[in-house]
Amino acid sequence: MSDPDAVARRLGIEKGENGFDLNRQSLLAGIGGPLGIAEAILPATLFSIVFAVTGEAIAAVGVAATSSALFIAIRLGQRKSIVQAAVGAAAIAFAAFLALRDGGQAADYFVPGFFTNGAYALVFLVSVLIRRPVMGYGAQLLFGLANWRSNKAVFSRLRTVTLVWVGFFLARLAVQLPLYFSGQVELLAASRVVMGAPAYAGLLALTWILLRRIANPIEGRLEG
Repeated sequence: MSDPDAVARRLGIEKGENGFDLNRQSLLAGIGGPLGIAEAILPATLFSIVFAVTGEAIAAVGVAATSSALFIAIRLGQRKSIVQAAVGAAAIAFAAFLALRDGGQAADYFVPGFFTNGAYALVFLVSVLIRRPVMGYGAQLLFGLANWRSNKAVFSRLRTVTLVWVGFFLARLAVQLPLYFSGQVELLAASRVVMGAPAYAGLLALTWILLRRIANPIEGRLEG
């Protein structure tokens, strides 16, 4: 986490003349742009529709995987990172394998997402437990906040923001795992759409506001 510009781009924040800022364009870029949003929403939506109409796992998985593969092809055509495309292809193949293997079920297509959310929740939680919350480093890189670990009040707030992210990933699991185990495939797919790009964009915006107010409390009071 040594490059503030790279971290900012991942968070949907752009650097201007007056430092880092968040606006509609940068937030859109942070969640992948129009293509990234479509990539996050369309496969799960198509999966839900096809499965609801046909009741066939093969058809639903096939349509969803094909749409995901199409997005990968588009990214390759745009000369995006081949590593990113390869990882995406591997993820699609693994998800399809889980759903279509002997003894598999349609809902298994979403199993890799459970592990991803669990892993992120664990990383953020561990950072809090070892007293090095991820969002502390985010505030340091983006807003130049120094000595945040030695300031108890600031540290506590940064820890809270980090725990908000833990809660976000755990909330996804809390909603989606019961749907998975109860076999409510269409609702599971719908929850993936709702708790995907839209919820992530909202959390990015909230995080930026909180970090800026923690790092610049006087500015935050004036704006409030």
